[in-house]
Amino acid sequence: MKTLLAAWEQIYGLLVEDGQIAIGTLVAFGLAAAWSIFGGVDLRDAAGPILFCLLMGLLLVNLYTTGRKAYAKRTQ
Repeated sequence: MKTLLAAWEQIYGLLVEDGQIAIGTLVAFGLAAAWSIFGGVDLRDAAGPILFCLLMGLLLVNLYTTGRKAYAKRTQ
């Protein structure tokens, strides 16, 4: 039971503290799922690489944003 409570606290903390990552991840999963469902047989295999690229793009955007915030806080 403690493990489930700890997992819930981590997920809740992710949603509250950094909603951009959580929402972006859900959108990326949705886009990859839609690509897989509606893309047809030939395009279905591309859903994994598309999901990977979307998540890596999200990671880079968040790292850039965090770096800019840290730099702005440091220069004040």
